[in-house]
Amino acid sequence: MNITISLFLIAILVVLTLSVLLVNKFVKIDLIDIRYPEIDGLRGYLAFFVFLHHSYIWQVFLRTENWDDPKSNLFNQFGETTVVFFFIITAFLFTTKLFNNKSGEINWSEYLKARFFRLFPMYFFSICIVFILVAYLTQFTLRVPFLENLKSILSWLFFNISKKNSNINGLEDTFILNAGITWTLPYEWTFYFLLPLIALWFKIKVNLKAVLGFTAAAAIIMILNKSSLRHFMPFVGGICVAILANSKKFKNILKQKKYALLAICLLTILVYFFNSGRKPIPIIISSVVFLIIASGNNFFGILSSVFSRKLGQITYSLYLLHGILLFLIFYFLIGFERAKTLTDAEFWSIITLSVLPLILVSQLTFKYIEAPLMALSKTKKQQKVVIN
Repeated sequence: MNITISLFLIAILVVLTLSVLLVNKFVKIDLIDIRYPEIDGLRGYLAFFVFLHHSYIWQVFLRTENWDDPKSNLFNQFGETTVVFFFIITAFLFTTKLFNNKSGEINWSEYLKARFFRLFPMYFFSICIVFILVAYLTQFTLRVPFLENLKSILSWLFFNISKKNSNINGLEDTFILNAGITWTLPYEWTFYFLLPLIALWFKIKVNLKAVLGFTAAAAIIMILNKSSLRHFMPFVGGICVAILANSKKFKNILKQKKYALLAICLLTILVYFFNSGRKPIPIIISSVVFLIIASGNNFFGILSSVFSRKLGQITYSLYLLHGILLFLIFYFLIGFERAKTLTDAEFWSIITLSVLPLILVSQLTFKYIEAPLMALSKTKKQQKVVIN
C-alpha cells in the first residue's frame, strides 16, 4: 500500500467522524439501551471497512476490468475478516439468547417473523434500486426470455441464493451494481434456520415440526447456493465465544485494558501475515479478538461511545447501499472511461467525498425503513419467549 492511499485512509476516517456527527444533527435517531453496546459499536466500523474493501476493488476493476480480491493484505482483510466478524457476531448473539432462555421454550414463528422484518425490507429496497439500474442499462428492453428473467429476479429476491441466475436481463456481471454483497446473506439465513437444531443442544424444548421444517429450509438454501462449509467456521467460532463469554471469570478478566492491547496486536499479526481472513488460523484469531470484545472490553471506551453506536445503528443500510453508491459515482457521475485514467490521489479523493452521502443515505434508510419495520415485527403480548 503506497503512501498516498495511507494518507487518504486517515482523511477518510476524519471525514467519517465529521459525517456521522453532522448527519446526526439533522437526521436524529435515539440510541436504544442494549446488552452489548461494544458489539453495536463494532458493527458500524465493520460495515465501513467493507466499503473501503470494495472501493479498492473498484479502483483495480476500472483499470483492468477484473473484479478480484485486493492484493493488499489490509484491504483484503477489510472485506474477508469483516465478514468473519459478522458471522461470529450472529452466532454469538443468538447462541447467547439460547443460554439466557429461562422458559425452556421459544416461539419460532415469531422468531422467523422478527428475522424477516429485520432483514428483508431494507434488502428489498436495495435490490429494487438494482432492478431499476438494470432496466436503464438494458434500455428497458427485454433481452432474454421471460422465464429466464423471472428466475434471475427470484434469485435476487431470495438473497441471490443462485449464482447461476444472478445476471438479470442478460446484463453481464450484474453483481457489480451492488458489489456482490448479497453472497453473505444466504449463510446468515442458513444459521437462522439451523437455530432450532442448535437449541436442542441447549436442552430447549423444540417442536419436532420446527426442527424438521427449519433444518430442511437450511439444507435447501445450502444446496441452491452451493454453500462452502468453510464459511460456516466463523459461526462455530461465535458459538464457542458465547460458551466462553457465559463464564463470569472471562468477563471480569478480559475487560482489562491490557487485553484491548492484546486484541490490537492480534489484529496486526492477522493483517501482516495473512492475506485471507477465511482460513482456520485467522478465524481463530478473529474469534479470540471478539471474545475480548464480547466480554465487555470497549477498547478504551471507543466501541461503546455514542459516536460508534450511532455508526453501528446504520450498519445494515451501509452494508447494502455502499456498493450501489460506488456504481452510481463511477458510471453516472464520472463515467468509466474517465474513471480509468484517475490517479491514486484523484480516485481516493472521490472516495473521501462519497463518505458523507453514504452516511446520510444510510441514516435515512435506517430511520424510515429499517427502524419502523423492526418495530412492526414486535407483538405487544407474547406468550412464549421470542428471539429478535
